[in-house]
Amino acid sequence: MKPKSWRESYTELKEIVVPPHCNHHGTVFGGHILALIDQVAGVTAMEHCGSSSVVTLMMDRVHFFRPVKEGQLLHLQARVVHTGQSSLEVYVKVYGKDLSGPQPKAWLTCEAYTIFVLVDAEGRPVKAVPPLLLETPEDHALFQAAAARRQARLEEARRLRSTT
Repeated sequence: MKPKSWRESYTELKEIVVPPHCNHHGTVFGGHILALIDQVAGVTAMEHCGSSSVVTLMMDRVHFFRPVKEGQLLHLQARVVHTGQSSLEVYVKVYGKDLSGPQPKAWLTCEAYTIFVLVDAEGRPVKAVPPLLLETPEDHALFQAAAARRQARLEEARRLRSTT
């Protein structure tokens, strides 16, 4: 199978924060951001696999740094950082931006690592995820960090199974 660059499936999504998506502080609900992350990461996974048959396995890490207020812009950027035989990890950065000022500046509001699995019609994993083409030192560093997260998840799963 031919390796694919993350650039082939890179996905962005922009949305203005509106009142139904805000809490009593006037900032966007974290749950709304999580839904957008799942959506943009899912599209990225589908594009990389060349198939709509991908499912979310988990969000490995989600960190919120700074809120985004009603009327401000959410800008999500997603890229594949790791591939296995039937799974892939998508890294999503979420930026906020206040468009009301003369020179709007974006800030990192959230980042997340999401794991998807390519499945068949019965929902079983399919070993057909195209390998990730690593083109730059950054690509290699992101891939190695994702491989370490994957190994930690597998070790935790083994530990949990052995205690039950």
